Amino acid sequence: MSSTSSGPAFAFNPLLHHRTIDPPVQIGAQWARSYPGTSSPFAAKSALDAHPLLNLAQGVPGQAPTKDFLDHIANETNAEYSHGYGPVFGHAAIRKAVADDLNRVYRSADLPGHRNQVQPHDVAITAGCNLAFAATVLSLAAPGEAVVVPTPWYFNHFMTLSSFGIDTVPLPTAQPDFLPSTDALKQLLRDNPKIKAVILVTPNNPTGALYPPALIHDFARTCRDAKIALLLDETYRDFVLAEDEARPEIGSSSGAKGTALAEGSPSTSLPLGRPHEVFQESMDGDSAWNWRQTVIQLFSFSKSYAIPGHRLGGVVAHPAFLQQVTPSATGGEDVAFGPMAKALDNLQIGPPRTDTQRAVAWAMADEKQREWRLSTARELRDRRVAFKQGLSRKVPRRLDSDGNLLSTSSSSSSSSSSSDGAKSPEEWGWAVESSGAYYAFVRHPFTSTPSEKVSEALAKLVGVVTLPGTFFMPPGSPASQHEAKKGEAGAGAITDSGARLRVSIANVPTDKLDLLPERLAVLSELWQIKGEGWGV
Repeated sequence: MSSTSSGPAFAFNPLLHHRTIDPPVQIGAQWARSYPGTSSPFAAKSALDAHPLLNLAQGVPGQAPTKDFLDHIANETNAEYSHGYGPVFGHAAIRKAVADDLNRVYRSADLPGHRNQVQPHDVAITAGCNLAFAATVLSLAAPGEAVVVPTPWYFNHFMTLSSFGIDTVPLPTAQPDFLPSTDALKQLLRDNPKIKAVILVTPNNPTGALYPPALIHDFARTCRDAKIALLLDETYRDFVLAEDEARPEIGSSSGAKGTALAEGSPSTSLPLGRPHEVFQESMDGDSAWNWRQTVIQLFSFSKSYAIPGHRLGGVVAHPAFLQQVTPSATGGEDVAFGPMAKALDNLQIGPPRTDTQRAVAWAMADEKQREWRLSTARELRDRRVAFKQGLSRKVPRRLDSDGNLLSTSSSSSSSSSSSDGAKSPEEWGWAVESSGAYYAFVRHPFTSTPSEKVSEALAKLVGVVTLPGTFFMPPGSPASQHEAKKGEAGAGAITDSGARLRVSIANVPTDKLDLLPERLAVLSELWQIKGEGWGV
């Protein structure tokens, strides 16, 4: 018997070992390693060469940083000062760069000294946005208290809350836009006095939905009135294009229109939409609005700057939540350490330093680097459109009556595939329900098979790695979607995502995405022959 089979004699933390779900991305990686499974039509070496693995599971930048950016990172790595401890809230240069960037993008005018202008002391840099969220909720809620999270949710938010003993209160979203409702939030607040915060992710992960400014403002006012925090995770902000908002792309959330940047703004050279007016002088005409009383923004450099391995993100919040420095009567300074200062000192000591912080501060202000980020946003938009259009492309039948390949080459290069009965993925029942930034939320056609099994089959049988919709929902949700009947409370609300998959279109270039319709059609064809759920 293996010495590791029974585990150690000591007990594990039950909040992590039992209450926290298994890590979804690692499950997807396990499925990827299983391709091709023994039942795969592409198991033969000759077929496998023509049908490479398409990993569309984890949201990963599809391109490397620019050479100029990499050169700056290399220079910082070689500097002696980069290898010592740094400030717990990050280097002064990057904190100022973040504040300047927020004022440039979110504010129509910079009035020096105005209370809603973001200042460097409002900014804390963290070892990634996941750690920013963890430190924030640890600073807001105690075990047994609660945070509201719209569903479908980003699974790491749920995992983090579970591991801290903080209750996660689901806020179901409505089809087809997957937008949460403030009326539903108000009901949750009436029912649960232990709620300390709400988190919104926009553009959303997993649905890609872009929350309209008016909706964000409604949530901000509701949270202010309830004296709870509104967490805005805007990891994907730099992929919001003004032209997307003026002309919503196919499959994206309708009505999610942003606010045009003001004439004369330094950002008018970049057609990025302003996601909301939370940092403006007033919000929807409310001149008394003060974002620091309610809003905590979370952000990441991983996606926009293509540096996920460097683990760099941050928080923008009231200085009293971070640390507040005031002049002392004796000529020095007094420091009041907020809960976030204590959490970050425990969790990270300081954010990664040896290469990235000063380089990112430079890249945030450099015009060529901004143009590069803009081109990335446009490329992602084009991929989302190509992905949607590809689902309507007819795919010749690839399998014989026994489920074996008619040809080992792909349908695009094969003359042996049968054009009889050619069907598009849409005709098989695949559909994009929502898309934006990195992701598309896709409905699969297999009504009696839960999305976890469909994702496993896509990976093992046809070499497409996705994440199932059930990974983004509360544990114990039914395997297939059920909705309230029209006229009933909660009508149209998503109660689970057993019929959906999250596809990350950022991971591969468009020519690789072009291979996806054939793979979806092959799985549909295979299960038509062998029976739904066969092979997994």
